[in-house]
This record gives sequence, C-alpha cells and structure tokens, in this order.
Amino acid sequence: MITSPQNTTVKRIISLQHKKKARYEQGCFIIEGYKEFIHARNAGIIFSAIIHCPGINPYYSHQYDCELIEVTPEVYEKIAYRGKTEGLLAIAKIPETTIDNLKLKDDCLILIAQGVEKPGNLGALLRTADAVGVDAMIVADNVGIDIYNPNAVRASLGALFTVPTFVLSIDQTCNWLKQNNIKAILTSPDATTNYTDIDYKGRTAIILGSEHDGLPTDWLSQADQKVTIPMNGKMDSLNVSCSAAILLYEALRQRSQ
Repeated sequence: MITSPQNTTVKRIISLQHKKKARYEQGCFIIEGYKEFIHARNAGIIFSAIIHCPGINPYYSHQYDCELIEVTPEVYEKIAYRGKTEGLLAIAKIPETTIDNLKLKDDCLILIAQGVEKPGNLGALLRTADAVGVDAMIVADNVGIDIYNPNAVRASLGALFTVPTFVLSIDQTCNWLKQNNIKAILTSPDATTNYTDIDYKGRTAIILGSEHDGLPTDWLSQADQKVTIPMNGKMDSLNVSCSAAILLYEALRQRSQ
C-alpha cells in the first residue's frame, strides 16, 4: 500500500499524466477506468501495472497479468486525472504499430484529421469513428500530435483502442492514400458540391481540417472530391467531431443500401 505522495511510483504516474516528453521517453501512458481497461486489453495493449484504491473501489478483482499496486485515497487523488473516478488506473505500454501492417478491405473507410486543436476533439472523433465502424483513423500533422494525451484517452472512452489509429505527416498520409488507391474526400467552405451528392462507396478517406484554419493547400491539391456542409446560420464552421459524424454517417447510409 502506497501512502505517500512522494513515492517514486506516484511521481512517475504524475509525470506520465502531465508530460508528453515523459510518455514518449518511457514508452508508457496512463489509462483510467474499467471500461477503458477492457477495450485496451482486447486490443492487445500491455499493462505494466494496475493502480487500485480500495478506499474508493473495494470490490475490484485483479484480472491482469501485471503488477498490482494499492494506494490510499489521498494518494489516488494526486495521481488521478479524471474528475469522477473508479479508483483504478493503469500504466500501459505505447504499442509499436505501423500503418503498413494495416489490412485494407476493398471498401475500406478511413477518417483523417489534420490540425486537431484539442485532445478532447480527438477523443470525440475516435468515438464517432468507432460508432460508424471505420477501418482506421489517421492523425495527419507535422507537429507531432499526442494521441496518448490523457484528455484524448479519456474523451475517447476507450475508442482509441478499438479503432486502429496512426500519426503520420501530411506527406506520408498523401503517399499512403495514393499507394492504396483510396479516394480523398475533403471538406472545404469553398466547395460547391453538397456532401450528400457524392459517392462514398469503395476505398474512401474522409479528411477534415481544424475548425479555425481548415485544410491547408497541400491537402486541397490532393482532393478527389471537395464537399461542403450547408451552414444556414451565422456561424461559418462546425465542431470537427460534428462534421465527421455528418460525413461518416452519410457514408454509412450509402454503404448500407
């Protein structure tokens, strides 16, 4: 039982929660919550330790092949990132994955997000991708987006582990789409084609930009189709996760017919 906030394990967990550099130097990140544990385990994520607070959750039964560490409520309050908690968190290893190993179907559906500004938006995108059943999500950026940020992990509710997710540069993503004959459908406020007026069948990637800047010219030159979502009010853009839901469900509707 760890009782001191000065314990080295406690300090390590706090560092992994709050510092991207620590996550990637150690190759580990933090998962909180039983539902997230299940999704991570089913996806083959390896846990190095489970931290359990009996004072918050006295009924937990250890089911994982890793170290179990118990802490007091006072210590758990220091290390937990969530506002509401189940008294459980895990130190998990960042998986070594490459998009080259992704097996693509003839009608694969890929979601690509560029310039995601908030980890919470990334998590929401993953939940939508899981709901629709996309084959993979690519975070395409040149600044090194951290998909293991605790806000992204939390907002995804475990969808980070159910949807194959990759971080690539914009050039890498464009080359991968060409190599695999995947048509690129881009959202643009300057487009004249309504998002419902195109064909989403076959190998398709839906590409979304940030709410503030949209997609850069590098992307616009790669488009097979440019579409717009009608905006009838005073605002000129939707939250990126809302835009993703609209286009992905249109793709699902067409593919279900």
